[in-house]
Amino acid sequence: MDNIIIIMEEENGFYKLEVGTEHSVLIFATRLENKNFTLDISLKDTYDYPVDGWTYFDSLNEACESFGVDPEEFREDLFPTEEEMT
Repeated sequence: MDNIIIIMEEENGFYKLEVGTEHSVLIFATRLENKNFTLDISLKDTYDYPVDGWTYFDSLNEACESFGVDPEEFREDLFPTEEEMT
């Protein structure tokens, strides 16, 4: 089976910070769907944020500034470059 590599070039989307006792995790998505809600980037201006902890931001830097965390702590995991993927 071939490996599929997806490189996200756009940083605008929904972000959620999961705060842990040892480390925090920042999660990113452009569409979310579960039994309680759906978030779609094309409808971003119609939601009352936060939605289950999710908020729309135009960039990783904007999200991290709002959450009070360093964007460089999460950049590589959320938006790896082609070099980092190989």
